[in-house]
Amino acid sequence: MSIHAITEHHLIHTCPGNPDPHPVAIARTIVHTTPGRPCAAPVTIRIGDTVVTVACGRHQPADRQCGNCRTLLHTVSITVTDLGHQAPTGHVCVPTAAPVPCPSCQRPMAAHLDRHILCPPAVARSRTTA
Repeated sequence: MSIHAITEHHLIHTCPGNPDPHPVAIARTIVHTTPGRPCAAPVTIRIGDTVVTVACGRHQPADRQCGNCRTLLHTVSITVTDLGHQAPTGHVCVPTAAPVPCPSCQRPMAAHLDRHILCPPAVARSRTTA
């Protein structure tokens, strides 16, 4: 059985959408690892003429793995930082528009596109001289 000792750090806040304190981010750090022993119940996999034997921990679901292949996570400590109430800042993001409209539908579009995604490509117009 492999045992991993971890520490967790939670960033929590409250906001207008959810007035109860809730996590914004959770950081986990592995502080110690105790490796397990070799697999006690390897699994043989056959595909055509190829035969491979792998550890049951790489193939079986957790409830069917041997004791040597199972992984245990042990949380050593949990720390919490409360960011307090975070309200909207009032800043509104205004996307920049391309100086040239969409060649297919002639409506404004985002600056980083050459046409709207659902618009067909513009048909090249041929010049005729009279």
